[in-house]
Amino acid sequence: MDASQPLSQTIHFVLPDDRHLPSGGNIYNEQLIEALISLGQSVKIIDFAAYREAVLHDQEGIYGVDSLFVEEMKPLIGVRPAKTYSFFIMHHLQSLHPPAGVDATLFFEEHEKEVLDFFQAFLLSSAYSKTYLLQKGISAPMMVVEPASTLASSVSSLPPDLPVKGLMVANVVERKGILPFLEALSSQSEKEDAFVLNIIGRTDMEPDYFDACVQLVETSDLKNKVHFLGGLEHTATLKQYAQHHLFLSTAHMETFGMAIQEAKVQGLPLLLYEGGHAAKHLEDGVGMLYLQISELAENFIKLSRNNLEILELWQSAKADTKIYEAYTWKQAAALFLNFFRDFL
Repeated sequence: MDASQPLSQTIHFVLPDDRHLPSGGNIYNEQLIEALISLGQSVKIIDFAAYREAVLHDQEGIYGVDSLFVEEMKPLIGVRPAKTYSFFIMHHLQSLHPPAGVDATLFFEEHEKEVLDFFQAFLLSSAYSKTYLLQKGISAPMMVVEPASTLASSVSSLPPDLPVKGLMVANVVERKGILPFLEALSSQSEKEDAFVLNIIGRTDMEPDYFDACVQLVETSDLKNKVHFLGGLEHTATLKQYAQHHLFLSTAHMETFGMAIQEAKVQGLPLLLYEGGHAAKHLEDGVGMLYLQISELAENFIKLSRNNLEILELWQSAKADTKIYEAYTWKQAAALFLNFFRDFL
């Protein structure tokens, strides 16, 4: 059977109300659903309340639950419906980056394992996530469907002249490591350093954290150098890659790193903190990996002072965009459907 042929059953995606707002998980869900529909698959988006009723009344169907609903799932873990087939869409788990002072293993055992044991299958965006779940003793079938590269109209085309323009695409939350990076940037840079750092991402998710970032910028030499552009639409974000020289990621944990992938295929060198799956993007990408956020800040400053090195990096990354294989969201959707046939 053709792997791209739709399933006879409707696939219900249980998604958050803010699914229209920019985040890697929301974009992944949206693109996969659009691709499934383009292949003729019947898809329906529902809220968690509707899913809860389906489970409690054992309604027949296929349901994919976004990982944002771990807490909401807890009242359902004792229910074992026979006809409601549920799979977990894992974008993130808090045990991957627990609160300060909290043991990750203990957090997983106490807050996540019973929820995950409820599900009959898992949809994962990377082999990193699969390895993590296997190490935690999860044995249900796992579908690894990596996101496709979303290409803009052109790769990076900004002439590499000073000031160097760096780009971060990350919601301003603690897990993304933005505050310690700004602290390192502030302490290591000189007033005369000429660089620009634009940060694209939502600022409303952890308001106190965002306020701390803004306060640091406004009261240091980073003022007029670091700019928070807010949560832009995905199409607007794609256009920004061509206006920058470097891409930076300081995230403590990435289960995939869609923005990193986008920057790579748009021809930007990558400066990455080693968090989760992030390092994998350098296997066929141009850039550097850092074990300390302070080292990433230090090298960004050094690069901003060396126009020749920036030029060499930028030209190398731009030339390498031709090597990336075309992998579309339709192919991702077909892979998803093919995996599902094996599990049902």
